[in-house]
Amino acid sequence: MSADPTNHIPSGHPQHAAGFSLLEVLIALVILSVGLLGIAAMISTTLKSNDSAYMRTQGTALAYNIIDRMRANQTAVDNGLYNITLPASASTAANPTTCTNATCDSTALAVYDLGQWEYNAARLLPQGRGGITSANNGGVTLVTVTLLWNDSRAHDSLQKSGAPTATTFSLSVSSVL
Repeated sequence: MSADPTNHIPSGHPQHAAGFSLLEVLIALVILSVGLLGIAAMISTTLKSNDSAYMRTQGTALAYNIIDRMRANQTAVDNGLYNITLPASASTAANPTTCTNATCDSTALAVYDLGQWEYNAARLLPQGRGGITSANNGGVTLVTVTLLWNDSRAHDSLQKSGAPTATTFSLSVSSVL
């Protein structure tokens, strides 16, 4: 009798190893899936952190903007017209247009500048609001600009690092304006 050629097992391949490569592929897919989920979580955290950094950049630009406006209107600074307290909530006022095409005195310009600044803080920062204090001490003016905004998006992604839900940014400038 001759042996059946279809039942022949080539030498070097044991019969009990059949299907082993399928198990290896399934394990590799599970490992790959876990890795891709980790990468997706890392990208999400990175995007939220970048958003928080963007908000800090906006806060810095807003603080320097109002300080530059104050330098241009020294009379109003000397009279304390730029001093405002930090409000309890963000401004909902419309963008002021008082001094855009008209000549303004120092008082009207200070009101316009503060209106523009508060409008931009509320527009550019989530629940953004700010306060300004200035004090003259022997010809040197100390200006402190404080901005506060909701940074809960970064807080939610960075809870382990203790990120605050509200971010306060203060900038103090001491100079002869």
